[in-house]
Amino acid sequence: MRNAFVGLAIALVIIYGINIFLTNSALEPIRSKLQQERPANLHFALITAADCENCYDMSRVAEFIKDQNVNVVQEKNLDYKGDEAQDIIAKNGIASLPALVITGEVSQANIAHLWARIGVEAVDNVVVIDHIPPYYRLDTERVVGLVEVIRLTDNSCLECYDVENHMQVLPNFGIYVDKSLTYDVSSTAGKELLQKYSITKVPTIILSPDASVYPSLVGIWNDVGTVEDDGWYVFRSTELMGTYKDLDQNKVVNATR
Repeated sequence: MRNAFVGLAIALVIIYGINIFLTNSALEPIRSKLQQERPANLHFALITAADCENCYDMSRVAEFIKDQNVNVVQEKNLDYKGDEAQDIIAKNGIASLPALVITGEVSQANIAHLWARIGVEAVDNVVVIDHIPPYYRLDTERVVGLVEVIRLTDNSCLECYDVENHMQVLPNFGIYVDKSLTYDVSSTAGKELLQKYSITKVPTIILSPDASVYPSLVGIWNDVGTVEDDGWYVFRSTELMGTYKDLDQNKVVNATR
C-alpha cells in the first residue's frame, strides 16, 4: 500500500507538472500579446535654451507622443546650462536645441513604428528628437531657421497673380517666417534684386539662406527655383502660380491658357 501511495503521489506530481507546462504554453501567446499591447513606460527629458524665444515648440512633439499607446512615467524640463542637461547632451551627442530625449521601453514592439513616423530611431534604448527648425545650434551658438522672405512685385501688372499666395504655401513646408519685405520692380531695391539674381519673371519671392534647414522645401526647390551663390532661394516657376509678367518681353503671360 505504501509503494502504491508513493507511486500515485509521483504520478500526480508528474500530471500536475504537465498541466502547468501545458497551461503556460497555452497562455504564453496571450501573455505575449498583452505585453505587446501594454502601454510602453517612457521617461521624457525636454532640454531647451532659454534665450531662443522663436525656437520650435518641442512640447508639441511630446504631446503627440503622449497621445499614442504610452505611459509617461517621468517628465523633466531642463535648461541646457544645467548639469543634468549638459550630461544628457554630452552622452547623446546632441547638437541642437530644443531636444526631446526619451528613454525607457522605447523598443517595445507596439511603439517601434512611431519613431519611424517621426523620422528618428532608437539608439541604445534612447530616442533623441531634435533638429526641428527653428533651432539653436550649440556649436555656433545661434538660431537657424528664421527665414526672411522678399516679395518682388510689379504694380503695373494688375492681372498678375497675388504674391501673397506664396505666404500661404510656405507654412506647408514648416517654414518659420521671421521677417518679410515687399519691393516693386520699379524701386531701387527691386531693380537691384532683378539684376543681382537675373530675375525675368514677376511676381516672385526670394528666401534667405536659413531656408536650407527645411528638408521638405529643399527637396522640391530644384523643380521650382534656384539656390544662388550667396545661399538665397529664388522662386522662378512663376507660371505655376498663374498670370505673370515676362520682363524680357515686357508682356503679361496668362499661364492658365
